[in-house]
Amino acid sequence: FLVHFDARLFGSAAKRFSLSETIHFSQNWSWLCNLMQIDKMVMDPVLRRALCARQKPKGIYMKILSLRTINGPNVYHSLPVLVMKLNLLQWTDSGSHQLPGFNSKLLSILPGLIEHTCSPGVRGGFCQRLERGTYLAHTAEHIAIELSCLCGMPVRYGKTRFAGVEGHYNVIVRFLNEEAMSLCLKKAVELIEALLLNKNFAMEKTLQQIRRLEKETKLGPSGQALWDAAIRRNIPVRRLAHHSLLELGYGKYLRRLQAAVSDRTGLIAADLVQDKNATKSLLAENGIPVPEGVVVHTEEEALLAQQNLAGLCAIKPGDGHHGNGVSLNLKSWEDIQRAFWEAKKFSNEVLIEEMCEGKDFRVLVINGKFSAAAERSPPSIKGDGVSTVLQLIEKINQEPGRGEGHSSVLSEIEIDDLLLENLKKQNLNMDLVPTANQVVILKENANLSSGGTALDVTSTVHPEIRAVCERISRILGLDICGIDLIASSLSLSRLESRMKVIEVNACPGLRMHLAPSDGTARPVADEIIQMLYPLGAISRIPIVAVTGTNGKTTTVRLIHKILSQSACVGLTTSDGVYIGNEQIATGDTTGPQSARMLLSDSSVEKAVFEVARGGLLRGGLAYDHSDVGIITNIRPDHIGQDGIEDLEDLVWIKSLVADSVKENGVLILNADDEQSAKLQFRPSVQKRRKKFIFYSLSANNPLLLQHLIAGGDACWLEDGWIVYRENLKLYRLIASIDLAFALGGLAKFQVSNALAAVAGARSMHASFDEIVAGLRSFSSTFENSGRLNLYKVGEGYLILDYGHNPDAITAIGELLSQWKNFRKTAVFGLPGDRADHVLEMSAQKVSEIFDCLILRDDLDLRGRKPGEVPDLIAAMIKQTKPEMVCKKILDEEAALKEAMSQIRKDEIVVVFYDVFPAVMQMLRQYDPVPISMIPLEPFTAMSEIRTWTEPQPSEPILSMRAYP
Repeated sequence: FLVHFDARLFGSAAKRFSLSETIHFSQNWSWLCNLMQIDKMVMDPVLRRALCARQKPKGIYMKILSLRTINGPNVYHSLPVLVMKLNLLQWTDSGSHQLPGFNSKLLSILPGLIEHTCSPGVRGGFCQRLERGTYLAHTAEHIAIELSCLCGMPVRYGKTRFAGVEGHYNVIVRFLNEEAMSLCLKKAVELIEALLLNKNFAMEKTLQQIRRLEKETKLGPSGQALWDAAIRRNIPVRRLAHHSLLELGYGKYLRRLQAAVSDRTGLIAADLVQDKNATKSLLAENGIPVPEGVVVHTEEEALLAQQNLAGLCAIKPGDGHHGNGVSLNLKSWEDIQRAFWEAKKFSNEVLIEEMCEGKDFRVLVINGKFSAAAERSPPSIKGDGVSTVLQLIEKINQEPGRGEGHSSVLSEIEIDDLLLENLKKQNLNMDLVPTANQVVILKENANLSSGGTALDVTSTVHPEIRAVCERISRILGLDICGIDLIASSLSLSRLESRMKVIEVNACPGLRMHLAPSDGTARPVADEIIQMLYPLGAISRIPIVAVTGTNGKTTTVRLIHKILSQSACVGLTTSDGVYIGNEQIATGDTTGPQSARMLLSDSSVEKAVFEVARGGLLRGGLAYDHSDVGIITNIRPDHIGQDGIEDLEDLVWIKSLVADSVKENGVLILNADDEQSAKLQFRPSVQKRRKKFIFYSLSANNPLLLQHLIAGGDACWLEDGWIVYRENLKLYRLIASIDLAFALGGLAKFQVSNALAAVAGARSMHASFDEIVAGLRSFSSTFENSGRLNLYKVGEGYLILDYGHNPDAITAIGELLSQWKNFRKTAVFGLPGDRADHVLEMSAQKVSEIFDCLILRDDLDLRGRKPGEVPDLIAAMIKQTKPEMVCKKILDEEAALKEAMSQIRKDEIVVVFYDVFPAVMQMLRQYDPVPISMIPLEPFTAMSEIRTWTEPQPSEPILSMRAYP
């Protein structure tokens, strides 16, 4: 065997071995290769991974590379998802069918996996995939989903996709609780490793951890009810910083809620009711009945105060909440002393007041109007003659509706000093057995947070008491007001019920009204949302989102310019975030985080978003839907990056902007671009009814003509004019020669961007006068920096542009072809994370256009070695155009300096820049003069166009063509 050893044959045979056999055979792998003088790198990758497995530390079988949350619509799902990037390491090529006993052990631990349909679409579908063989990343997806379901968070959506690097996969799952599902994903990986290592996995402990985390991090009942109420009203809502703080609406319609505190709740009002004594004094001054009492600071003061009060007394913190530190029915000095120090735990000031007789009620007033009322009962148990007090409490705490703190509809009954002291008053303790049907009051405090219950009495409240409560909210200035009353009954008048106000809350709990222990649930959360957004009120600002391969930045800048004439418009672009004309952030800001900056700013009336591939893929959208979506074009770019393998992957990513246009919104497509135009037929786009608007540089575009015949709206270039059709009327807007940013119409790609901007601005209700004024005054150099900026430098000319893919370079080439007698030089580089064939396509285009080339590196090499991309470009050019002058100067500033120092008369230098600020800073030493045109002949045809009489934009022209 050793004599006739053939590495390739051995590698092929090894594929038939089980993995354990392969690893065993590879124990002396290095010795074998040295003996046979064989290069280990020529061996089959399966065996190299097998050797790697023996060298890995025990237990490290997979690695979680990242775990991120996508909160908005995304390329995977219309709802939020978690994305775990997983490296399978040596298990990359290991299918579930190749792992002895793996499937059976997995299903014995998680039998619920039988319900997963997976791609077959039938019950047991995932089990079929296991038997046929599926990779472990896909298995982790289904395990995480099943763990989530077992913990009371039922989700069904999951997907696993190749992440662009061998062994790397993105595991995508829906979630109801972000933190809990993150733990589910991590535990899924741990479970797989346990099965691979034949180790035990503590399933019950894992489920307990997940459930506990879910309870700790989920919205409380009040917050969740407000969230659900906003969703029912189709009001955008998001949770801030994992707290109960909710942000509703967009831009100028933005509102915030922190549980039952709104952004309309005054600070003075909230501080006032926090001071219980000050609140009592103010209410008493206004004729509201309150219990007598005083503020004390010492035990002696408390005893003296109690002596001045007739009968029993109550002690509470001066600024407490949730019933913390409240003691009732106090008489003896020992009780007073104990209650004083209990209250002192929560406040420096202690309030001692008369004990009012009657039942405990909570009234909720919203926006000055009575909303709901509940009778509260203290926590209690009912004896069965068998169970101890402790056992009865544990039994109650196990009820489904109870949870720790405020996480559930009812709170668990906490065994604390107050409970033990109250049992002592009744001659009971935790180990005694109450008699059958004996009711034992555990705490005198009736707050739900103490474990109490509530009975809804809203419908029986007397009109006089309703009016008093509404007046209290006005006196204190609270928009959401919880009022604690002691009365014999709220169905009686104020005097008959002997009503007294014992406390007012600025952040009242909603639990007792949303889900009372008995009686009718009240939609108080809906009423709070209606207070913030009355029926018919607007909660969203108009949004236009623009994506595509080329032209996005110019298009959004044009739309922003047009719309800013009548509104405060927010803008995100590849160079920064703007509110009006103020730049509030710099850098590539085309992702969801930048968009949220604008949506969370109350000064923004309209928003224009440039949406790039990276943001779409990694972060999704910051909004749930837009009013207008624009797809400029979808061309080969970014292939080889982030798992993007072909043009169809780019269509899949960028179509998210089209999918997310709202019902009856507007989707604007480029009729000159095949992939953009085809989006109208995509099933995901057709899920919502939309109005389609097409634009084209040619009046004879077949798709455009077909759309016009069908009665659709469109924008196109005809005889040198931008023409817009709306509701079967034609409007001639502006001659392309008047588009300075398009070099008088010579730059056709900029004219195309103008067409897209016209359609977008008009769909955002801009007038034709505003559109024409915006296009006419838009400056390429000062308002479209980095996009076809033209300068006079010495005797020559300089163009700055961000062309970095074959189509962008082709567009520049078509423009330069207008100047046939000029020498054309390019300072050129390409991003290193593109596939080689895309780089070669770009290099070929460059070789067809330019006479001289200065090759540079990008500042970020993106995984390439220094000079690797310039070498690849140079090699390609040597094949296609060997006579071309080609220099390599890797530093961008040095490359630009070389071009500027050699620039001559009648030479056009095009700088395809990488870092725009650095290029501009270096360029200033050559005194560049911004210009709008390179003065050349032939402008005859355009001079003739100038002689035409331009009609008023607001007036339709009868016809420019004989359209049916």
